[in-house]
Amino acid sequence: MINIYSPNLGSRIKYVIEFIFRDLLELNYTLTDKVEGLNGIIINYSKEKIEQENYHIYPSDFLINGKRDFLKYIVDKHFFPSKEGHHSFDIFSAVFFLISRMEEYDSSNLDQHQRFISKNSFLVKFKFEEKPLIDIWCMDLLKKINKLFKSNLISSKKFFQYCTFDIDNAYAFKNKGGLRYIGGFLKDLYYLRTFKISQRFNVLFGFKSDPYDNYTYMNQFLKIHKLKAIFFFLLGDYGKMDKNISPQNTIFMRLIQSLAKTHSIGIHPSYSSFNNETIIKKEISKLNLVTSEVVDFSRFHYLRFSFPNSYQILEKLGIKKDFSMGYADRLGFRAGTCTPFYFYDLDKEEITDLKIVPFVYMDGVLNDKLKYNPKQSIQVIKDIKKQVKNVEGQFTSIWHNESLSNQDRWFGWREVFESTWLD
Repeated sequence: MINIYSPNLGSRIKYVIEFIFRDLLELNYTLTDKVEGLNGIIINYSKEKIEQENYHIYPSDFLINGKRDFLKYIVDKHFFPSKEGHHSFDIFSAVFFLISRMEEYDSSNLDQHQRFISKNSFLVKFKFEEKPLIDIWCMDLLKKINKLFKSNLISSKKFFQYCTFDIDNAYAFKNKGGLRYIGGFLKDLYYLRTFKISQRFNVLFGFKSDPYDNYTYMNQFLKIHKLKAIFFFLLGDYGKMDKNISPQNTIFMRLIQSLAKTHSIGIHPSYSSFNNETIIKKEISKLNLVTSEVVDFSRFHYLRFSFPNSYQILEKLGIKKDFSMGYADRLGFRAGTCTPFYFYDLDKEEITDLKIVPFVYMDGVLNDKLKYNPKQSIQVIKDIKKQVKNVEGQFTSIWHNESLSNQDRWFGWREVFESTWLD
């Protein structure tokens, strides 16, 4: 048991202590504002010197002032440095800063999709984004506590991997209706995409399967290797960025229902639903109707979300876990951790029930943004997965049914997918 003393027990300190000791380290702890009766392994998170032997973490005022003036606490690639106490920095404030995503609030410098620009993150600026920095910090803190108290506290946390799929476009050619099929054919003809034209006719006349119809392969792989998976379905109205088939399509409904029998299902809020509670609610209702179950997992299409509005909407609509926390243009840990954490609403200064699950990489980032070939991607994934294993973290990635076609621009990528989980 670790006993943590802090004279201030506001929502920020409670939130970060719960995350570090309950969720990340999975250790028993008590948090108190009383010095009297303290004994055993003690963390002193105060500016006081107490009589009992303690591991002293000298606090900044960041967790008690309720402000967002974090810039003064980031110095020369160091978060919340301190010259006092046993620890070289205020780890509790540093962790809170990163997982609250404070730097993403009120940002006016956004990309063309109105998303936070990754290069503006301090983790990216300092080249820390490919390390689960918080998990490394916390494991190191535990070692230092054990050394000081000559104890043997051991985290019960174990490595875990989660396979997730975004179904943006369930089929390449099938079940899209005559008008969309003809329009797609004319577009391929105009741009002289002869391979696409050949694919269309092969699928139309039953000579080959639809290149996006990889669900049998996915199901078999997941079953054989006993992998836990979630499928996120895009059910938004058709538009430039939302091109899935109609949720009223019988075959599409059967696909969702079939996958729901053995896997978890989540909503993939559409591009056009951005920060629109009414539209997101409508899309969730559609999926609830298809599955005949309450859907409480989500991941935003195009990773198009913003703090705090998007998460406030999800919480209000009953979503329990969101899997959008990652980069749309690079690998790494957007919040500095591979451990799921609860959304802290800085507008209300309160802990919510919405859990945020970070992902490490997305298939399209490797292929389209970074231009890695399959061989390079296998090595890069292996390296970043090792980082997660070293801290007994949770390894989550994003794949699409399209990228498992092993055709066109995705030729050779099934090997990348398989190596991710079998290494």
